[in-house]
Amino acid sequence: MDHTLEQISEVVPELLPIYLRRIDILHWIHCKGPIGRKQLAEKLNMTERPLRTESEFLKRQQFIYSTSSGMKLTPKGEEALLNAQAIWKKQTSVYEQEMLLKQTLSIKEAKIVSGNADYSDYRSHEMGLQVSNYLNQQLDLGHHIIAITGGTTMLDIAKNFSKGLSHGRHFTVVAARGGFGDQLAAQANTISDILAHQLNGANMSLYTPEKVSEETYRLLLTEPSIQETLTALNQADVLLFSVGDALTMAKRRGLDDNEINQIREGKAVGEAFGCFYNEEGEIVYRLPRIGMQLKDLEHIELPILIAGGASKAEAIKAFAKLAPKQLVLFTDKGASTKVLYGESH
Repeated sequence: MDHTLEQISEVVPELLPIYLRRIDILHWIHCKGPIGRKQLAEKLNMTERPLRTESEFLKRQQFIYSTSSGMKLTPKGEEALLNAQAIWKKQTSVYEQEMLLKQTLSIKEAKIVSGNADYSDYRSHEMGLQVSNYLNQQLDLGHHIIAITGGTTMLDIAKNFSKGLSHGRHFTVVAARGGFGDQLAAQANTISDILAHQLNGANMSLYTPEKVSEETYRLLLTEPSIQETLTALNQADVLLFSVGDALTMAKRRGLDDNEINQIREGKAVGEAFGCFYNEEGEIVYRLPRIGMQLKDLEHIELPILIAGGASKAEAIKAFAKLAPKQLVLFTDKGASTKVLYGESH
């Protein structure tokens, strides 16, 4: 714990429980907001009366505000969550673990949030806030192009980006790949639009199937609208993406039995950008795809990998062997502990 807070709590022992309870309320409003008091009370396992007292206090202090559909966080509330994470990091020596993770993976930076996404999305929603805070520190004012891939992780990130990042900046958000399957909400085109809306920016979609034949691939590359989007992708200075378990992603992308067997035989542990790779970072199978390619990461100033949960530890560790040295990793305690020590607890 931060020494100042620790000393204060020794003098005023009731301070810490109150602080943690209010941070818990802010977390749930951030994750599920806009949310009504009755639904929030159920999430927190509280009755409505004490929650009303706490929410009215947080509203007076301008941490939250009310809308017709429920309570939402203010920028001050977002800052309170970031400060709570900083206190947690000091308490648990996570800053040291971030440095060790960075050195182990040979990447530019590693950032860790609390929790394990395999068991709860309670903290994973906060990752968007953490990533946008990091970009706020790294990006100059002016225009920037953000490329973003698809998937449920990226959907959470986009929904929870801080609107404050757009102050003094203008963003063009570009879908880094086409769609796949029937999960419209998790497709890159949908997610890039959500993120563009969060940042009051422009959106560029990539209207192509995720998986195409070689012949179709060559034909689609000649389409002017696709060329325009690919040109924007080549100019991106930020890339937000995730990695997934190889076999899970193979099935999700609709690969046939022969392709899945090749992935199994190659002992693939992860997938990113249509590339299935083993624990040594060797690509064992590659899908023809239109959009951002693995080799393109070399030319991006801030390629940011966002992946939480101990189940993604192998995919994260192996991907680092493929990645450029400027890679930035955002992960959680569950994944980082397994990467470093082979266990999640």
